[in-house]
Amino acid sequence: MDASSITHPLQDAGFRTEMITEFTSGQDADAFLASLGDRYDAVVCDHILGGRGNARFTGAELVCKANRRAGRPLPAVLISSHVNTDQNGAILRWREGIPSVVDKSDASDAVVDALRYTLDELAGNLTRERRAFATPIEVLAVRSEGEEPQAQVVVVGWKIDSSVWMPLRLIEESTGLRPDELPGRWLEAEVNCYAKEASDLFYRNIILAPDLPQEWLTA
Repeated sequence: MDASSITHPLQDAGFRTEMITEFTSGQDADAFLASLGDRYDAVVCDHILGGRGNARFTGAELVCKANRRAGRPLPAVLISSHVNTDQNGAILRWREGIPSVVDKSDASDAVVDALRYTLDELAGNLTRERRAFATPIEVLAVRSEGEEPQAQVVVVGWKIDSSVWMPLRLIEESTGLRPDELPGRWLEAEVNCYAKEASDLFYRNIILAPDLPQEWLTA
């Protein structure tokens, strides 16, 4: 997809646009975000970053950190052709800070609405689908291979009769458990349980669920 297909609808909506195609080799997302300063009012970013220079971060990480920047958030929208692929695990890792992910196939039509949706959320107007509620989570299995290791889980408050894959690192970092210790464990987390699709889910404040009372196990 040519970047002009994104800039044109933004310009038509009254935004001035500038394409950034160069990255300092080895620069991480925080350093790149700091280099932008306050020169921009919003960012639209591809998940897989090309251009010159070797970016050490994905678009998902950058968009999340831009939206959650301390002091003055930088409204950011992610575009991607990987929403329904294995690469989606790398997006889910940062999904809490990404109000809207736009599929590349209809990005030119949806990007302006996505930006407005993001601006609304950063102003405190969360939609029902983005509000998080505490819910139990059962870990069924782990898949450690691949670019983004994943855990197969049942999110009770979302769909108790089906499983989804979530980033494994989020669970490891929060619980301190190794991947082989996780299958069969119960967790508690805040999840946006009204999300329409698994690709829209995010997870935060993950903790190990309290052990069941012994009498329950022996009854």
